[in-house]
Amino acid sequence: MVTTRSQTPKKVPAAASAQGTSPPPPGVLLPYTLPLTLSGVNLYSISPFYTSPLKLLSNFLCGAPYPLAYKHFRRDHQGTLNLVYHCTILVLQLLCNFGFLYEVDERLPFDLPFNVSISSLSCYGWMTCLLFTQSPAWTKALSSCLIYFAFTVGPQVAAAAFPISIHLQPFLDTLVYIYFIKKPTTVNIYLIIFIIRVTLTELTLTHAGGSVQLSSNFYYGFLLVIAMLSHKPFTRPASGVFGIGALFGWLLAAVSGDRLFFLWGAGFIATALQGVSHRETHEPPTMPQLANISNELAHSTFFPCLLLQAVGDQAMMIKED
Repeated sequence: MVTTRSQTPKKVPAAASAQGTSPPPPGVLLPYTLPLTLSGVNLYSISPFYTSPLKLLSNFLCGAPYPLAYKHFRRDHQGTLNLVYHCTILVLQLLCNFGFLYEVDERLPFDLPFNVSISSLSCYGWMTCLLFTQSPAWTKALSSCLIYFAFTVGPQVAAAAFPISIHLQPFLDTLVYIYFIKKPTTVNIYLIIFIIRVTLTELTLTHAGGSVQLSSNFYYGFLLVIAMLSHKPFTRPASGVFGIGALFGWLLAAVSGDRLFFLWGAGFIATALQGVSHRETHEPPTMPQLANISNELAHSTFFPCLLLQAVGDQAMMIKED
């Protein structure tokens, strides 16, 4: 029998505990040089995953190491079907995010230095970040290809997303609505929710489509409210931001005729579909379990490599069996 010495638990700093952030590993001094508020806002407010280049800075200063992120990811993604679902959702997430970023680039009231754009910063920043992960070379290469592809087709995605895709989104939205209900549902329940959702879409587009003209002050105010609600990402207000994006992004787009809202909300829908995948494959979702800014940043930053490495490991397991 192997025995271990009991250790006195280290005291967690109050500021870290309150924000859901674990103390830095021994020797790491950087995590607390960046305000936790900024890290929290970067997680979700501008749509999850690949929409904020600042998330890369937050992850560099505050994020957990790649091996720990992969340990958490693999723990909750052991089924082949779940991994297949996530690969499909990854493509959807990338397309939604970079379509959204293209719209943001088109509306910036100022020019960025060196003639760069937010979408290009996100694209090349993520590719560079993943290059330094402790993942197999092929996962880095394939992840970079997927990100670059989404970046190059971003303008086409933005152009086609609205109003064409708004008629297709009820299929995905219904799955997400059922996921938020968190109760067993039948096909009849799905059909009822789907019919209601389609009816609402058509009525909104017919009677109020593009009828609301939004001022620039509305956009600034909306962004400020979303940022304020999401600065503590593991509290109820932040989950409310996720719900606003996933459930009502399409409605804001429909009444204003602005595809920016549609693409913003679609990013939340794509992320919520991961939860649907976990529910259907009976594996616990990873992000709700983390409840920690450091781990959450690493999970959402390294996601392409985490997923592809898990796919590779799963393929090796199947081959050995």
